[in-house]
Amino acid sequence: MANLYRKPITVTDPKTGQKKTVDSKKWYGRYVDADGTERRVVLAGDKKIAQRKLDELVLAAEQGRLGDPVAQASKTPVWKHRADFEDHLNAKNNTTLHIRQTVRQIDHFLETMRVQELAKIKAASVESFIAKLRKEQNLSLETCNHYIRSLKSFCNWLVKTNRMIKSPLLTITKFNADTDRRHARRPLDAEEFRRLIDVAENGVAVESISGPDRVMFYILAAWTGFRKGELGSITLRSFSLDADYPTLRIAAGYSKRRREDVLYLHPDVVTKLRAWLKRKVPSGDEILFPVSAKTCGVERKTADMMKHDLEIARAEWISEAETPDEREKRERSDFLKYVDSGGRYADFHGLRHTFVTNLAKSNVSPKTAQTLARHSDINLTMKIYTHVAPEEQASAINALPGLK
Repeated sequence: MANLYRKPITVTDPKTGQKKTVDSKKWYGRYVDADGTERRVVLAGDKKIAQRKLDELVLAAEQGRLGDPVAQASKTPVWKHRADFEDHLNAKNNTTLHIRQTVRQIDHFLETMRVQELAKIKAASVESFIAKLRKEQNLSLETCNHYIRSLKSFCNWLVKTNRMIKSPLLTITKFNADTDRRHARRPLDAEEFRRLIDVAENGVAVESISGPDRVMFYILAAWTGFRKGELGSITLRSFSLDADYPTLRIAAGYSKRRREDVLYLHPDVVTKLRAWLKRKVPSGDEILFPVSAKTCGVERKTADMMKHDLEIARAEWISEAETPDEREKRERSDFLKYVDSGGRYADFHGLRHTFVTNLAKSNVSPKTAQTLARHSDINLTMKIYTHVAPEEQASAINALPGLK
């Protein structure tokens, strides 16, 4: 068993001249090395640093005792392990975007910290790397969390494949991203959404998607909560419109959860969808919304679509003001703004926020909202995707009992 301890030392009290026993300022470690010999070493004055150093010594000792395959893996260049990990991600049928992002972040760490072997992957080096990113690139905490997740998943895989005894990143924890949100989203209210689709219906093509197609794309996003890549995979065969309860199905290969998702469709959405399909007349296997590189070879910028249509809708709304005072008031308003005064974006993913927020407004139970949003954690549903407007907060306060 390895353990930390402080060594008792004898000191002389400068005031009384009496000797007394106190704990040393430095922490020591006791562990058994690869040869089975008990070792006692001086570590550090800080307990956390001392524990980390002791963990590294224990890990090295365990690797030495185990021999192959861990010992052999330790001699293999880290880039070979990284390449094997990328093959593993591909074999697990992860999305191309996920694989590319994960590998890029691991490579960034390995190159920046000049890591050539597995033994050099340490908690301290990861913490230094993250601190460097924060200082030099001003990355958000959420982006830093992505790096941490990628590096942890790599180390966990190394353990599972007997290339490491234990992940060296167990002590690394993620940041609280809520304290540093750089791209917060906002939902659209009913009037904003109506004006958005009115503009799109009669608008020119944006990102090669026609106005009527954008309208249907926006409606499905706001009434199902499906993401860009998920809606970018659907064909006519994805719908079951003649069933007692019409549904839209997303195949497992395109769902973020990597499993088939089926969502019931609102009757009004079905009516709108039937009319749109009657005009479009797609074939059974035709991608209805070619916005994803995974299905059509081109990644469309759906944020640019939203920004284009919102800017036109806002300009029209402002022009409808009947007086100079009313026009000035509208120009100061956040109504139909792509980025509001609080820095929140009404981009395409914001329509998913619209979907979840509308569920809450409809008094759907939190558990049902979580299920329909397909979130594994209800806190994500309630804290990030459910938005309460100022007037709703004021109404709730006003509903409290008055003073007697």
